[in-house]
Amino acid sequence: MYEGNFRILAEISAATFGTETELDRPSDVAERVSAGAMTGNEVAVFGRYWGQELPLPRPRGTSPAESRKYYVDWILAKLDRDGYLVELTAVEVQTVDTTGNYTDQVQSFFRRERYRDRQGRTPGYSDAGINWENVNKRILPQLIYKGRVLRREARCTKGLYFVCPKQVYDRIRDRLGGNLHEYHPSTGTITFRSYELGPIAPSGYHRSMVLAGQFTTTVDQVAIAFTSPMNLPDPNVYGAAVDAALNRQQP
Repeated sequence: MYEGNFRILAEISAATFGTETELDRPSDVAERVSAGAMTGNEVAVFGRYWGQELPLPRPRGTSPAESRKYYVDWILAKLDRDGYLVELTAVEVQTVDTTGNYTDQVQSFFRRERYRDRQGRTPGYSDAGINWENVNKRILPQLIYKGRVLRREARCTKGLYFVCPKQVYDRIRDRLGGNLHEYHPSTGTITFRSYELGPIAPSGYHRSMVLAGQFTTTVDQVAIAFTSPMNLPDPNVYGAAVDAALNRQQP
């Protein structure tokens, strides 16, 4: 997701602040300010690999002993010629978590043995997989919380950007249903940007990331869809499943 020297951040910066902007480390901006060399096109990037992360404040009422802090992956801060903040936006990036691991299979491979799984199959199959449920349990609640925090920022006029692979994006849209209204990026919005792999590259080269789609809606739309889903299964599906498992049908 970070290919092309964090191309995703450059694309979001251009869409939010203008095509003439350039990404800079906060330390480089400080040097430019001291030298009087600012152009007004600088965007300071706060986040991992860029020299400095910015934690969000803990919620009110949190115990002082609570050590957990809230971060967004990146803050993009548009600066003026004097180095003062003009406008900002936030970017979250999420791929996908996995369940289990392939340790046993790897060890069998290097021992030149056929892997035997828990069911006794040889060669066996891994029980590792993709943790799609993490989208529901962790990603969406964090986006809602951080989106609402950012809505209170007077200089965050384009909302929050969420970048992910197309497969994760599709799962999120399925979870939220198809009734979300689309908006232009503005205060209080979440813009979902999905990427997928580009064409097969020649040997020795990485495949590039290609923008697959973008959808912008409000934090409130996401919160309502998450807590009051409309894409529910038919009534009585659990009872029908129990009846089927017991091979019993209601008279």
